[in-house]
Amino acid sequence: MVSKSAFVRKISCREVREELTNYLEGDVTRELRTRLESHLAGCTGCRLYYNDVRRVIRTLGKTEVIELPAGFSQRLYSRLANL
Repeated sequence: MVSKSAFVRKISCREVREELTNYLEGDVTRELRTRLESHLAGCTGCRLYYNDVRRVIRTLGKTEVIELPAGFSQRLYSRLANL
């Protein structure tokens, strides 16, 4: 018996990283979804990257607004200018 993964066309790490946002939004074809999931199941680096991207999207998707302390922006820009 031949496994299903034997018929899945390989996808590179670069391609996976380019498509992750689309994948997370459900905006990929069934074939591409299968290829991505197969790759993520076997590639630790891409799986870690996927988890990080997913966390960032979840964090940015929250409606909670964080109030910054007075003068924060000025201090930030000043420090960045000195780099």
